[in-house]
Parts: sequence; C-alpha cells; structure tokens
Amino acid sequence: MRFQIWGLLLGLMACKKAGETVTMGNSPPSTPGIALAPANPTAADDLVVTVVTESEDPDGDNVEYNVVWSVDGEVVEGANSLVLPSMFTTRGETWSVRITAFDGIQEGGSAGATVFVENAAPTVGGVQIIPALAYERDTLTCLYDEPVDLDNDEVGELAVWVVNDEELGVEGPLTGDHFNKHDKVECWVYADDGVAELRPHRSASVEIQNTTPNVIGCSLADNNPPDNIPLEAISSGAPYDEDDDSVSLRLAWYVNWVMVSNDEALQPADMSSGDNVYVECTAWDGEDEGNTVSSGSGTVVSGS
Repeated sequence: MRFQIWGLLLGLMACKKAGETVTMGNSPPSTPGIALAPANPTAADDLVVTVVTESEDPDGDNVEYNVVWSVDGEVVEGANSLVLPSMFTTRGETWSVRITAFDGIQEGGSAGATVFVENAAPTVGGVQIIPALAYERDTLTCLYDEPVDLDNDEVGELAVWVVNDEELGVEGPLTGDHFNKHDKVECWVYADDGVAELRPHRSASVEIQNTTPNVIGCSLADNNPPDNIPLEAISSGAPYDEDDDSVSLRLAWYVNWVMVSNDEALQPADMSSGDNVYVECTAWDGEDEGNTVSSGSGTVVSGS
C-alpha cells in the first residue's frame, strides 16, 4: 500500500512539471571590433571611435554600445559618446576608451583602445603682405594673427622676409631697396613653443609689378615747320622710370586732327602748307606704356 501511495505522488509531480512553461536563458552579444583615431592625436583633434565589426546577438536582440572614456586611468563621468571633443584633451595625457555591447538585458563582450596626446604645434593664421599689388616704390608690411597654442605654451614669434626663395635678414617693413620688379616676395612667420619642430606659416607670394614710365612734356621742334623738311618731336625733360628701365618715346603724328604716322619724324609727304600739326608722345620702357602728353599745335608753311 505504501508503494502505491508513493507512485501516485510521483505521477502527480510529473504531470505538474509537464504542464509548466519553460523559459530559455538570454545569450549575451558578441565583442565588437573598434578603431580609435587619430593614432597620434594632439589637443587639436577630436578622438573618434569607429565600430569596424558590429556586435552580433545570438537571440536577435538589438545591440547598443556602452562607451566609457578614461584619462590616465581615471574614468571621465559623462563622456559616453563615440566622439570625444578635443576640448577635453591636453598634451601628455593617455586616453582610453572601452566599448561594451549591450542587448537590453545583459552586457556582452567589450573592446578597448588607447592613444597618447602629443604636442600641438602653435598655429598662425591670416599671414598676408600689404599691399598685395606692389611696385618697387612701395614699402611692404607683413600682417598676421596672434599665434594660437592649444597646449597653452608660451610662444615666441618671428616674421621673416623671403625674396625669390631666399630669406633676408630684415625685420619690420620691407622697402624697395630689397626687391626689384618681377621678384617674388613672401612673408614667413615662425611660432616657437619650445617643443614642436619650427615650420614657417607662409603668406601668398606677391610678384612685384613693373612700374610704368613717365614723360614730362613733348613739343614740336618747329611750330611753323616747312613742308619740305621732316618735322621732329622734342621731349621736355628726360623721361623717367622708377624701375630704372631705359625709356623711349612712342610718337603719334596728327595732321588736321587725323593720326597719320608713328614714325620718329613727320615726313613731308604727310603734310602740306597750311596744315595743322601736333604730336602725342607716350613713354615706353620696353614692357609697358606709360603716360601720354601732347605737344602744342603748329602750322605748316611752304618751304619752297
């Protein structure tokens, strides 16, 4: 009888277990693959984590990533994004990040990476030469913004003039004594934080322009020229050129207000007694024309 009772109890227990709902355990997501860039950051760089291999969840759950940043071994509270702005970093710090996969129920594998924040070289913006269109007569000035050093180092600065790729030992404004037309002038600014290798911050190159020549005055050799003798022009004062170029005159001869010749002299064949004549003289330096001046008018007379 006792054995029958035990058999009945065991049967009832088996039936109860058979009717229960069975719950399977959650499986954690896999470890993601990550990359931290840049590999050699300065205080000017954001630190950026890229998930190069996504975590997978065996149960098909959506996977999120928990992000923890630490600096020199200390966890930074509130820094939980895949991008760490540069404002957080300083030269000489070691930054680490740990990315952990999370399926909403439990965490899975985690991956980490570490970088060292190197020196940020000082920068100089706005380097420029004034005036940008320059001639030999001009005095050049180098303008630039104050150097910026993200590591808050004390920065020394030096502006250097460079003409045709050769550094000059000239400080301050640069006069035409140090350059000629068609020379290429640059301003290089060095900013020294005592750590970074010195490299120049360069202005745009300014090419010195040709200065056009000038003629002071021009007149007829004879205000009543005979019609049988060539008529010449006379320059009133020597033409001049600030580049010290040799200056000649280009002539335009007018008879009765019509241009008839560009010769050095007005020939008898181009004029007759009673004609009104004058000449325009234009300065020429072999490259550009300068100013033009006109002579007074003359009246041709009979030379016979």
